[in-house]
Amino acid sequence: MTPDEAFADRGYVVVRALLDGDEVERARGLCAERLASAGTAEMMTSDFLAVPELAGIPLRERALSAVRDLLGERLVLYPNCTARRNVYVPWHVDSAFAGPGCEHVWEPGFGHVQAGLYLQDNDQATGGGIDVIRGSHLMSFDGYGRTSPEYGIPARTLATSSLRETVDTRAGDLLLWHGRLLHASTSPRKPYEGEKFGIFFSYGRDDLGDNHRFMCRIAMEQVRTVGGVSGVIPRLAEISRLRYPDDFADRFVADARGAGVRVAAL
Repeated sequence: MTPDEAFADRGYVVVRALLDGDEVERARGLCAERLASAGTAEMMTSDFLAVPELAGIPLRERALSAVRDLLGERLVLYPNCTARRNVYVPWHVDSAFAGPGCEHVWEPGFGHVQAGLYLQDNDQATGGGIDVIRGSHLMSFDGYGRTSPEYGIPARTLATSSLRETVDTRAGDLLLWHGRLLHASTSPRKPYEGEKFGIFFSYGRDDLGDNHRFMCRIAMEQVRTVGGVSGVIPRLAEISRLRYPDDFADRFVADARGAGVRVAAL
């Protein structure tokens, strides 16, 4: 099965050893340092892009080649690049691809790839990566973008079925998954010694309509209301303010242009 066939069937593919062992240790150190100094579990995009060793990861030739196999030659990189420390999320579809107003993600020409690079091995005992519901990008949990999604039932049914997979990723592997794929952090059953880090970014086809919709969704979600209290999510607010190329490092802009990748911004 070719990578694009596997992606169409399962909803994900793995690019092995995008970072070697030394690069993994260096990336872990950089993430630990940046996140500790910021006192947060999630890195701001500006902080991520200010570190050449991190900013260059989404533009590596092996990563871009793998994504081009899935989306075609004309790629867009979205500026929602971040690193996270010890973050665990329950079963979900990323909010830009589910719920009212997301009918377009079911159109035949839609293409979006979420990317996660994990800096430790993943296994069913200690975690370190994600679990997925194989093929769930072909299932609708939201009336094909017309109703609010409900993940409680899938979490109780699909997550105990043979479709659930703990994705086999080793430290330095890159996981590429379809935006509509149902996934969750691999929940550890025993303590993990040390800290867990993941680096995240995303790609789309060079399509102004889809690109604008995705960026507008980020802008809309910068304010969230929980329990009647509204608050601003700093990273999403920052992404909404970024303008390309003015707000990006010259080296990153040159590398993106050299790779033939357009960077989307509002």
